[in-house]
Amino acid sequence: MRNRTASFRSCTGRLQTSLALVCVLFAGASVKAQERVISGVVSDSTGAKIAQAEVEFESGGRIVRTRTDEGGMFTLMSAPESGTLTVQSAGFNTVRLEIDGQARHDLEISLEPASLMERIVVTAGDERIPATPASQYAIGRCEIALSGALTIDDVLRQAPGFSLFRRSGSLTANPTTQGVSLRGVGANGASRALVMYDGVPLNSPFGGWVYWNRVARVGIESVEVFNGATSDLYGSGALGGVINILTRTAPATYLDLEASGGNESTATASLSAGKSWGSFGLGLSLQALRTDGYVLVPREQRGAVDVAAGTSDIAGSLLLSKTFGPRTRGFLRFGSFGESRRNGTPLQLNDTRITSLDLGSDWSSLRAGDFSLRLYGSSENFNQNFTAVAADRDSEVLTNRQRNPSQQLGFAFQWRRPLGDIHLISAGIEGRHVRGHSAERFVDAGGRQRSFGFFGNYSLTPRSWVVSVGGRVDTWRNYKGFSNLTPFADRSETAFSPRISVLKRFGNGLSINAAAYRAFRSPTLNELYRNFRVGNVVTNANSDLSAERLTGGETGIGFHTLGERLFMRGNFFWSEISDSVANVTLSVTPALITRRRQNLGAIRARGVELSAIFKPNKDWELAGEYLLSDSTVLRFPANQILEGLFVPQIPRHQFNFQISYTRGRWTAGAQGRFVGQQFDDDLNALPLRSYFTLDAEVSRSVSEQLRLFAAFQNLTGVRYEISSTPVFTVGPPVLFRAGMRLSLR
Repeated sequence: MRNRTASFRSCTGRLQTSLALVCVLFAGASVKAQERVISGVVSDSTGAKIAQAEVEFESGGRIVRTRTDEGGMFTLMSAPESGTLTVQSAGFNTVRLEIDGQARHDLEISLEPASLMERIVVTAGDERIPATPASQYAIGRCEIALSGALTIDDVLRQAPGFSLFRRSGSLTANPTTQGVSLRGVGANGASRALVMYDGVPLNSPFGGWVYWNRVARVGIESVEVFNGATSDLYGSGALGGVINILTRTAPATYLDLEASGGNESTATASLSAGKSWGSFGLGLSLQALRTDGYVLVPREQRGAVDVAAGTSDIAGSLLLSKTFGPRTRGFLRFGSFGESRRNGTPLQLNDTRITSLDLGSDWSSLRAGDFSLRLYGSSENFNQNFTAVAADRDSEVLTNRQRNPSQQLGFAFQWRRPLGDIHLISAGIEGRHVRGHSAERFVDAGGRQRSFGFFGNYSLTPRSWVVSVGGRVDTWRNYKGFSNLTPFADRSETAFSPRISVLKRFGNGLSINAAAYRAFRSPTLNELYRNFRVGNVVTNANSDLSAERLTGGETGIGFHTLGERLFMRGNFFWSEISDSVANVTLSVTPALITRRRQNLGAIRARGVELSAIFKPNKDWELAGEYLLSDSTVLRFPANQILEGLFVPQIPRHQFNFQISYTRGRWTAGAQGRFVGQQFDDDLNALPLRSYFTLDAEVSRSVSEQLRLFAAFQNLTGVRYEISSTPVFTVGPPVLFRAGMRLSLR
């Protein structure tokens, strides 16, 4: 452990030196302030002009705003500097354009309806709650900064329905508990939602969980959450929805740096920098994070074996980018990530090492349409120790040591083309190959999985209607499976995932939609071949698992008024998942609980989702979200005791709110979260009580480039229950941080 810590401190020292050198190089840039004009016209995909669209130009920390007139025209006066032009209007996807230092006139900007999703998202909206009845939620740079949360998964908890397998966040939780659940479909360690990083899957190829600290926080431009099954575009993994994390991949010259320190020996530094030479660009992303953490077990239950749980992470990526004319660009990114975690006792340790290579290209032709391609590969090594803790918690015994290597190769290709004014077609193909195994003391098991899918979609947008019909066919094969040199039979499955959706917009700001769909998720290699232990609970793998299948639908209504300062949205959803993978209890003794992964007969997730955002003036913004989720086991012939019980780890009630205030040099924000009671086990014998927590941040700009801030996480100080195995573990105490943000353009 001492060697790991020393190595990390050495890496952190080198990182700080690198940050200082980069700051010196970029700090010398200055631009002579002269006024220039940026003008243009904004229209929709049919050519109709869009009035009152918001237009914003950001350059060097300065922001100029205006709105389009009745003819869709706008004019901005700004200094002759490079920057980002953002155009947005209720019901449409936001458009971003990189503007160079030359004068620009007569820009023609077309906005697409916000209900259309693409397999590879190049740009995303900035509105926290996009003005569409479809369940989408966007978190921009400003919201990330104002959240008060240190890690991106804690920021995402402000999105309705987002939760991890455990209530704890990635700052102190074992990575195998960081599977994502959206809208009540649950997670069992493996995610039932797909997390994307610039069009590349971020979920672990072996286990389906997510290493959230792989992406430098300061380099994130926006995050978009789409609730609801989307296997028609994304295939396996998108059973509950999709999360898109977008960073800057186009050539640009900039530097963003954030550094902070706080209690529990918590320190972090995050850097995103780029330099452009004409059409070429070089980008650098670095992040180091360390915390001693806290003791997970409540004081009255602790023993000599209980120590603080914490982590030491370091991540970095190097990106090469190039534009090939106004319609084509590409990037190549090499990434590396490493972490060493302490999980609450001296012997319970785990570490991970990941290297990755991503290639992306986006190009368009007036005749042929738009094309996007992503190629990716990664290698991951995950190691973990398991122990048995004595009843008095004064000693522990090492029970198992695992090494889980895995590799993946994959690609995704998408094409889209408008046909006339109201027709749009898109299609694509995707493939992935994964191999991995679990090497333990007494068991060595593993295998390979190969998948391939192709999809298509047709959208019709006559006047105020949007009708979309699409589907995807996936086939996958598990082969070369083994356990202690005993081979498993090869298995293959096929899934068809159709979707149909209808959207109607009315002239008074009202819009409604409805959708019906099917989706699936194939079991991960982790579920098929890896056993694990948490506390005194042992969960065994099952190589005979089959895919989960979801059938569902939703209907929603959206309404914006008061000059688009108030937007409200409501959605009712229903889904039934057959063959849902769950950790089923087989036996219970005072010393050991034994479970095994099994396919349940079916579970049902239904509920209501409500969202609202209000902007009373330019200084204030208020938003709130509520999710009522009823997730229960419908049938399980093999063990009818479970029928009618709640799905583990899914609270019935979730409520979030966010408040932000800006005046002069000062900015303040807060996010609150209420989570209702949920259960930690399939028998509903281990309840976890409801709780409320509050995060906040206040900051002040010292100059146009430098801002100082103070952030608080869990400001209420509530020690909410995380798990019961059957010993309770609790959430973190108050985490206070102070730091700075530097932004140079």
